[in-house]
Amino acid sequence: MRVLRRLPARPPGWKRVVAAIGIFDGVHRGHRAILAKAVQRSRAVRGTAAAVTFYPHPLAVLAPRFLPKLLISLPRRLKGFAALGIRAAFVIPFRRSFCRLSPRVFVKRYLVKTLQVKEVVVGHDFRFGAGRSGSARTLRELGDELGFRVHVVGPVKVRGQRAASHRIRKLIARGALKKAGSFLGRPATIEGRVKAGSGRGRKLGFPTANLKVEAGVLPPVGVYAICARVGERAYPGMANVGYRPTFKKSTAGVLRRRGLTPMVENHLFGLKGSVYGRRMVTAFLKRLRPERRFPSAGALARQLKRDARQARQAIRQLRPPGFSLDSFGRAW
Repeated sequence: MRVLRRLPARPPGWKRVVAAIGIFDGVHRGHRAILAKAVQRSRAVRGTAAAVTFYPHPLAVLAPRFLPKLLISLPRRLKGFAALGIRAAFVIPFRRSFCRLSPRVFVKRYLVKTLQVKEVVVGHDFRFGAGRSGSARTLRELGDELGFRVHVVGPVKVRGQRAASHRIRKLIARGALKKAGSFLGRPATIEGRVKAGSGRGRKLGFPTANLKVEAGVLPPVGVYAICARVGERAYPGMANVGYRPTFKKSTAGVLRRRGLTPMVENHLFGLKGSVYGRRMVTAFLKRLRPERRFPSAGALARQLKRDARQARQAIRQLRPPGFSLDSFGRAW
């Protein structure tokens, strides 16, 4: 997939562009409906399916204190586009000067002059331009005037509820992983870089990869069956999200009230060698138990053995629709 990040003339090979526009944080089922419509229309007109997205998130510029935790990073967003059949992506830098553009100027400068779009696909709640003054209706009127067709995709509902990023964040944060996955169309994930830890896990017989989380919403404190990707290879495993109360003087509740961020410690089955410094994506498949304090390191080690057996069993039984170790490694 070709990625464009500035405003040159349209790159060679981008013909009869059908552009899906949105932030697409999470590339959840609602987003996929928009992207799939762009792919379908591009095939109908024998053109190029493109995604127009923005980075950073608009709230990071306009109201940083209200910026939500993003469900996935920009690189994974782009990878998700490619997996769905999008052939080109235009990542527009979101700056204060950009957010002052009127809807007409945005359309003429980016869609008409740069991409020379033939068709555009947006969601029903699409807003654009200074002060979010433009809507899907505005876009359709500009399309009629400037010579491109606009398709508006309605909400995607799962069991009567609309797939939306804000709903998915809340579900993950309260531990409703199965329901969050039904909106995402895949398991909930976090991602970041592996950092060096204290080495306690190795001494207990369960070496861990400690993740510095850069994107994704953490589920509640506890032990989880997981699948994790390093590079293009995926591993089953288990993770502890929490405060390691067995090795702390304070309880997990006290540490949480102090505002400390829970640690994420992944133990991957079959992993050989070091992954320090490498990027990792962790998918949460099932919560096995809450985190608790043990009377000794030995008692914790015995519990970890039980956790590992339960995690392996859960991973074998779950097999979420559309999800496997192979597909996780390739697409997510």
